[in-house]
Amino acid sequence: MNLDGKVTNPGELRTQVTLLSRGITTEAGGFQVPDLTEIAEAWAKWVNVHGGEAWAAQSVQAEGAATVTIRYLDGVDMTCVVQKGEDLFEIVSIDDVRERHEYLELKVKRWRPG
Repeated sequence: MNLDGKVTNPGELRTQVTLLSRGITTEAGGFQVPDLTEIAEAWAKWVNVHGGEAWAAQSVQAEGAATVTIRYLDGVDMTCVVQKGEDLFEIVSIDDVRERHEYLELKVKRWRPG
């Protein structure tokens, strides 16, 4: 894997995540609630923010911020949610690394539906 001129090991994709699309379901009584549908499961390189990045993330209330690198998946966009274990993360930005459709770098922060 070559990311921004750095050769990395594909073995770094060792955290399993699930990508979900967001929708809205209407319950009895007309109440709308968030609905998540699985798009795909993927192996990811998960790097929590630290140092100066952590301070910047806190300044914009980005709790649980991280950078997630996955192999390219068509259909992943800013409306998707990343699930790691029981935790949900919304996508803040997406980068198709070098626009080669090989890897996606996702900046995420903890998501609290509602």
